[in-house]
Amino acid sequence: MTTAVLNVKIDETLKEKLRHYAQDNDLNLSVATQRLIAQAFATEEAGVTGNDVDSQHTEEDTSAFTPKEIKALRKLLKKKK
Repeated sequence: MTTAVLNVKIDETLKEKLRHYAQDNDLNLSVATQRLIAQAFATEEAGVTGNDVDSQHTEEDTSAFTPKEIKALRKLLKKKK
C-alpha cells in the first residue's frame, strides 16, 4: 500500500472530535482519519443512507399529559407521601 499526503481544511470543532475519536481508539490522527473516510465510502457503496443508519429525522411525541395520565400521576405522588 502506498501512502499519499492529503491537506484538508476542516472546522476546528470537527478536528477536536476527530482527535477525541483517535484518542479513544488508541490511534494516531492519520490512521483515525483514514479509517473514518474508508467507513464513509464503504457505507456509501453499500447503498446505505443517513435515514437507514440513525433516527435523526424522527421526532419525539412531546404532547402534554392526558387528564387520565395526570390523575394517575397524582395518585402515585399521594402514595409516596
